[in-house]
Amino acid sequence: MIDFHVHPDFSIDSKASIDGLLRRADELGLQAICFTTHIDLNPKRIPLDRCMRVDGRLTYLNDDAVRRYISDIRDACERTRCSVEVLTGFEFSYGRHFHDLVADFIERYRPDFHLGAIHSLDNIGITSRSEAAGYYRAVPLERALEDYVSAMEKLIDSGLFWTIAHFDAIKKYGHAFYGDALIERFEDCASELLNRMASSGVGIEVNTSSRKKGFAENYPSRRILEMARDAGVAVNSIGSDAHSEAELGFELDEAMQIIIEVGAKVGEPLKSYIQQGR
Repeated sequence: MIDFHVHPDFSIDSKASIDGLLRRADELGLQAICFTTHIDLNPKRIPLDRCMRVDGRLTYLNDDAVRRYISDIRDACERTRCSVEVLTGFEFSYGRHFHDLVADFIERYRPDFHLGAIHSLDNIGITSRSEAAGYYRAVPLERALEDYVSAMEKLIDSGLFWTIAHFDAIKKYGHAFYGDALIERFEDCASELLNRMASSGVGIEVNTSSRKKGFAENYPSRRILEMARDAGVAVNSIGSDAHSEAELGFELDEAMQIIIEVGAKVGEPLKSYIQQGR
């Protein structure tokens, strides 16, 4: 099994050390792990998001901090002598108004793997516990869906990402305000997004972190995974979205079983690990 969505303590919302995560990955017998520290370059959210945590302290996102992150992963591999394959990556928040900043970052650091995600609407963090209510209280369900679908379309069309993280993450905090109608309505309009992804060769991840929020299904739901299969969209990766050592590998075996049961198309890098039997 691989876990390709892992946040070490360089992410501003994680306290899990790289060393601790590597030791835990060895204990779990993971085949590979990819660190995906949060990168948000939205110029309208600089005070909130454009930071990394280095040596336990928040610092403005800069080249030194990013280089330190990359070198710390390499050094931790040597220190822990872990047997797990380790990749260096990032999870990017995306918005069209800062497309060039994301493109330049990817070109500069050339990660082994990276994810694209929608974390904000109207520059409000809808995946943030402290901010989400400020958005959902202000807009009706139809407006929220319209905003999210529009943001996802731009993410898919950006040409920067081969893999989209937590496809239906709008349900994370939106469900508390709109109820099951949000999930049902988003699933109804997901086919257009998936067809768009298929045309662009963009795949999705299966992310188990929704189960930690009390949902019975992953990101994406089984229905959306079936729709992705029918549209020809590949599952490129699988991840726990871990922000602690205890969360690493969370219910990934069960998620993989769902992928198999659904008969989902599998893409790289997940396909390589399955074929190699590693």
